[in-house]
Amino acid sequence: MKRITLIWALLSGLLIAATGQPVRELVIFPFGVESSVQEPQDFNLNAELTNALYAQLKQIPGLYVTRFKDTHPAIRRALDENRLRRDRLTPPFNVKEADGTWRSARIGQILGVNYVLAGSIVEFRYDPTTKRATITVSMDLVQVSDGTVVVSLAESGQGRSGASEDPNTAYVSAIADVAQKVGTAVRERLTPPAPEPSKTQKASSRNQERATVTLFGLLLLVGIRLVVF
Repeated sequence: MKRITLIWALLSGLLIAATGQPVRELVIFPFGVESSVQEPQDFNLNAELTNALYAQLKQIPGLYVTRFKDTHPAIRRALDENRLRRDRLTPPFNVKEADGTWRSARIGQILGVNYVLAGSIVEFRYDPTTKRATITVSMDLVQVSDGTVVVSLAESGQGRSGASEDPNTAYVSAIADVAQKVGTAVRERLTPPAPEPSKTQKASSRNQERATVTLFGLLLLVGIRLVVF
């Protein structure tokens, strides 16, 4: 077992070296719901929106996305040590504390992530006549290190039940629509276009690729020998 663990550690290190870029982390917080919003029965609007955003954002290269859980060990530890009050663990999270810091960013520091996404559902309605659902959200993507707002968004999504008599079909479609718009905006901010590499950079990149392949072969050979012997 120790040999297999060593092999995995070697190969993991190789993959990190091959990419040459650290993975950034983003956490999505549960959304607040405006008092004027009437949530549909038997449909978890918040969970569906969070899951749809997760599906969109996890496609961004070099970005590790998670959904916030108050059961995270770091959160539990902060509660036990009185560094975090329990009433700070309910939405909305895109609000500022008395000292001017974003609540989401403060919790993001505890979690050790790079970015936090938090917001509110400001509108949700369904017209049974047209079978059309509409959802409007506002949210802020904040960089945890300095508390700056990377992008502030207000987007609406629409969906229809079509031939289906189930309004949930329209709900899901509207949520998917707004999640796609948010995902596009966040992707544009977190994946800026790479500059055109120079000839020197291209040569260096080819040399790095050759070195990586060679190193991979050596590590693989070492791993096989560890397993055999």
